[in-house]
Amino acid sequence: MKKLSGDIMQEYPSYKLNRIAEADQTDLITVIVACYNIETYIRRCVDSITAQTYKNLEILITDDGSTDCSGSICDELASKDSRIKVFHTDNHGLGLARDYAMDRASGTYITFVDGDDHIEPRMYEEMMAAMKAFDTDIVVAGYENVYESKNTKAKSINLTGTKESTKEPIKESTKESTKELAKESSANGEDLQNVTASKDEVCYLSDLALMNSENLLRALVEEDEKYVVQNCAWNKLYKRSLVEEGDKLRFPEGHYEDIVYTTKLLNKVKSGVVICDKLYNYIIDRSGSIMNQGVKWDILTQQIPAYKARNKVLVDAGYPELAYIHQYMVYKKLLLLYTQVRRSKDPEKKAKMDALAEVIRGVKNNYAKVYSCRIADPHQELRMKLFLKNTMLYNSFMAVNDTFIIPVKIWVSNKL
Repeated sequence: MKKLSGDIMQEYPSYKLNRIAEADQTDLITVIVACYNIETYIRRCVDSITAQTYKNLEILITDDGSTDCSGSICDELASKDSRIKVFHTDNHGLGLARDYAMDRASGTYITFVDGDDHIEPRMYEEMMAAMKAFDTDIVVAGYENVYESKNTKAKSINLTGTKESTKEPIKESTKESTKELAKESSANGEDLQNVTASKDEVCYLSDLALMNSENLLRALVEEDEKYVVQNCAWNKLYKRSLVEEGDKLRFPEGHYEDIVYTTKLLNKVKSGVVICDKLYNYIIDRSGSIMNQGVKWDILTQQIPAYKARNKVLVDAGYPELAYIHQYMVYKKLLLLYTQVRRSKDPEKKAKMDALAEVIRGVKNNYAKVYSCRIADPHQELRMKLFLKNTMLYNSFMAVNDTFIIPVKIWVSNKL
C-alpha cells in the first residue's frame, strides 16, 4: 500500500490498479443523481450507473420537481433494480436536491453523477481500486467533454461493461509480462509479491498522482491540465465521513454550488489520488443547460460571490499564496468574460460590461500580490494594466486583436 511521504506530490506513470472481484466489493458506494426535466438523458445516465463493474451501489435519485416524464422514468428504472431509490421533491435546485439525498445516504463512500451525463462502466471499480491501493480519503477521475450536437465524442459508452479504449483491463498472462511488472515495480520501490500476477488476473492501467490536501487544492486553483481536479462534484469518490463528521458539509442553494463545496471538501482530506484516465462523460452542449446559456447575470450575482467565498476558505485554511493564485485566475477569467460580452449582440451588453468592469477594478486592492503569484503571466498583467488605465483603450486594443491579429495568427498556423 502506497503512502504519501512529506508534502510533495508523488506521480505514478502507467500505474497498475488491481481489479476488485465482486465478492470483495464489500464497501457500499452511494451514488447521488439530481434530476430535473431531463427525460431525454436520465435513462442513459442511470443505465450507465447500474452497468458498473463495481456492483455494491446505493443509487439515490432526487427528482427535483420535474414537469416532464423524468420522474416516471426514474420510478420505472427503480422498479427494475433494487439498488435504486427515487425521491420526488419540489423544485429547489441542484445543490439542495443533492443535499436531500445526502441526508438519506448510507454508503461508506459517496459520489455524484449529473442526470444528463453518463459514466464509463469501470469508473467506480477503478476509483475504489485506487482508494484501496493508496489508502486515501478521496479519488478524482478524469473526464471527457462530449459535444452531442456535433456528434463528436472522444469515446463512446458500452453498457456491456467493456470499452473500446487503450485503457482496457490489462491481462498479465505470461512470464514475460510478469518480469516486466517486477522490473517496473522494483524501480518504484514496490515489493515483488505485490505484482506477481497469475495468468487470469487483470488490472487497470492509468497515470495517476498521490497528493495531500494542499496539492489537491493547488491542482484545483491552478487548474492543472494533467491532474484535473475541477470544481465539479461528479468526478470525485470519497469517504462519506468527510462530509458528516465535524462541520457537516452540504451544497449551498443556487448556481455554482460546487465552487465552495469542493474547496471545503479538499481542505478536509489528508490525501487523495488523481487519476488521468477519463471515466466520466460530461455533456457540455445540452439545450437548456445552465452551462450553455452564455454570460448570464448570475455570473455577477452568484459565481463571483462564490469565488470570494472560496478565497476566504483558502485564507482561513492557511493558504494565502493559493488565495492570491486563485484571485489571479478569477481576474483572468473576468477579463475573458468581459471580452466575450463585448463581442456579443446581447441587448444588455453595456450594463453587463459596466458591471464586470466594476468587479475587475477590484484587483487594485491586491494588485502587486496577485500579479506576482507563481503562475502569473506577464501578458495577462499587461492586459490588466491597460484595462485599469483606460477601459476604452483596452476595448480598442481587443477589437484590433479580434479583427487583425487573431486572423493572421490562424492564417500563419494553417500555412505551417
